[in-house]
Amino acid sequence: MQQIFQNYARQKWVKKELIIVLNRNKISIEPYLQLAQQYPGVRILRQPQSKNLGACLNFAAARAQYTYIAKFDDDDYYAPSYIPEAMALFRKVKADMVGKRTCFFYMPHRSLLLLRQMPIRPYSRCRKIAGATIMFHRRVFNKVKFSTQVRQGTDVRFVSASVRKGFRVFTTSPYNFAAIRRANRYSHTWKISDQRLLGSKKRLLIRTGDYKRHVNRSLDQLKGIRAYPAPQPLYGKDSLPYSL
Repeated sequence: MQQIFQNYARQKWVKKELIIVLNRNKISIEPYLQLAQQYPGVRILRQPQSKNLGACLNFAAARAQYTYIAKFDDDDYYAPSYIPEAMALFRKVKADMVGKRTCFFYMPHRSLLLLRQMPIRPYSRCRKIAGATIMFHRRVFNKVKFSTQVRQGTDVRFVSASVRKGFRVFTTSPYNFAAIRRANRYSHTWKISDQRLLGSKKRLLIRTGDYKRHVNRSLDQLKGIRAYPAPQPLYGKDSLPYSL
């Protein structure tokens, strides 16, 4: 629960709000309401357990008061410049949706940071982005909704449907976000194993207990990023650039 509020609070953006939707009957709303009092612009909403992820996302997006809407996963890491970087790209290229195609994954049980690289330049137009990094203009939601017909993959379908509608999707840099992978892969919606992630053809591995120092980048630091792959290997005892 703390991670949700911390991700929101650390964003270097003034006009923002956080909408949390609870749809598990066994989850008490009171701890969320109490913690929300410490942060401005937070709303805690409830939906029946019968409502799936797609329905909850539609419910929240319909109640957003700002023009740009971002989907944050509750267990991942969003750095302070995550929103500023996305907003800078929206303004520069007039994008309808932005997100990350190349992503960092951190495995705390292995003290291992993985960069899973895709053959696409940062800040270029694309057809796919990671579901945990979707951010879109309200005009997209006016035409496309999250699917309520599937239990998994509603975010991927949302992006695909938006592309088919002609909306412009762009990828940001790999920085300022990390998907946190727990030892129990079945506790994740995306149940890919560590072995498959680590076996990715294009990947950079870093042995570290402090993943944030590798992931965090300010807007000034990002100005020089134009070519793929963006990050450079870190050599030394904390670096595993090729394999385990």
